[in-house]
Amino acid sequence: MDVKDRTVDGLDGMAVRGLLQGAVLKGHDPHEILRTVAINPDVYGNPRATIDGSALVRLVRQIQFTLDDVYLGFFAHNCRLALETERLLSFLHCSSFGEALRVSIRFTDAMSTDVGPWISEEHGPGLQHICKYMTIPGVDRDILVWIRFVWIYHLFSWMIGRPLALREVSVRGPRPVQLNGFDRFALFRCPVRYNAPVDALSYDRNDLAVRLVPRSITEYDEYYASEPDWFAALEQRQSWRERTQQVLVELQKAGLWSAPIEVVAARLRTRPRRLRHDLAAEGESFQDIRTRLRGELASAYLLASDLSVTAIGFELGFSEPGSFSRQFISWAGMAPSAYRSTYITDAAKVAAATALLNERRIP
Repeated sequence: MDVKDRTVDGLDGMAVRGLLQGAVLKGHDPHEILRTVAINPDVYGNPRATIDGSALVRLVRQIQFTLDDVYLGFFAHNCRLALETERLLSFLHCSSFGEALRVSIRFTDAMSTDVGPWISEEHGPGLQHICKYMTIPGVDRDILVWIRFVWIYHLFSWMIGRPLALREVSVRGPRPVQLNGFDRFALFRCPVRYNAPVDALSYDRNDLAVRLVPRSITEYDEYYASEPDWFAALEQRQSWRERTQQVLVELQKAGLWSAPIEVVAARLRTRPRRLRHDLAAEGESFQDIRTRLRGELASAYLLASDLSVTAIGFELGFSEPGSFSRQFISWAGMAPSAYRSTYITDAAKVAAATALLNERRIP
């Protein structure tokens, strides 16, 4: 059985009930669906019981098969599994993640009027994959957003052969709370913005050029038949980019804006040459990460504070206003004052800047 004690991490019975709402509204017995995939039906609606990541995969797949609906019965019209297969075929052999993402979005647009994905290029160093879901009354829209984001994250991670380096997850709903303290959004391994204007995944632009591992529909079916643990990402080792970024943020908070790679490598218990090699294998460079972090914080100060451009430059370690302005132009393609006037009325950008500034402001 996959029901666990409340002290063990896992998805609680309230979330399980939420995932089954579409099936229930269509007349199916949720307890029977749970029994079919060897999950104790007592978990249903029980906030003190949980299922693990492998059981979650079995449950989601069973709901889809029972309803012949990719979206678990949350929309007015079913999206049949045969269409999902066609969508997979349309991008399995794309050359890169970026190409596959755009092909997938175009196909999804054609599959259902209840789903409206699109890409926003205006998201700083990231690319925002925005999803709009028009759910029927009586279902928990937030749980659908979460499970679709989990599916997108794991599918594309499988296709590139490593976890996606998400920069941010944005959800319109509030932070979900479970009695056992399990954070269902932690598997994304990135900042999460709740009560956001849109539901979106923000990808690192460096991932867009990553080549796909050659895959087939047979391998896709085998992947799900193996019952992968969708919570396993919680246990995975962070990428070198993530670890390097964390150390640099700590050093920047201490006022060391141009920390040499030797200092960062020492903190990561590795050698500078090895760190350069490992970052290059992830499509990154130490210099780019260091520069990007400073530029992101500069942009955040411009939109989420009343500090003057000169004061922001001093705050970020520039001794001369001119040097800050020149560096900012190389980051953003425009002067600091122009950036502020252009985007200060953009509510989404200001909200993102405020969140970043709260997270990384120098004490």
